[in-house]
Amino acid sequence: MLDVAGDLVQGTGPLLHAAVTGALTTHPSPRELLMDLSELRFCDSGGLNALVRAHRHAREAGTELHLLNPTTPVAFLLHLTGMAQVLRVSPDPAAATIHGAAGAP
Repeated sequence: MLDVAGDLVQGTGPLLHAAVTGALTTHPSPRELLMDLSELRFCDSGGLNALVRAHRHAREAGTELHLLNPTTPVAFLLHLTGMAQVLRVSPDPAAATIHGAAGAP
C-alpha cells in the first residue's frame, strides 16, 4: 500500500510516479496497488494528472490501481472532473479488500 500525504501538485507528481514505479517493479507485479489518500490535504490539476498517470502506469504493468479513503476535497475534485468514474475509488479500505477478494476488476 502506498500512503499519499500532504499536497499532490505538479512539483510532487514525480515523487508519486517514483513510488508507483517502485511498487510495480516487484516480481511478480501486484494484482492490485492500493493507494491511501486519507492524509492527502490538497490536490490540484497537476496532482490529478499524476493520479491518472499512475493509473495508466499500473494498467500497463497488469495491475489495478485502487484509491482509498480520499479526503473530502480530493473526493470532490475526483467527482467534479469525472475521474471518480474512471479511477477505482473507495471511501473505506475494507471495501477494497472485499472487492478484491470477490475477484472483480
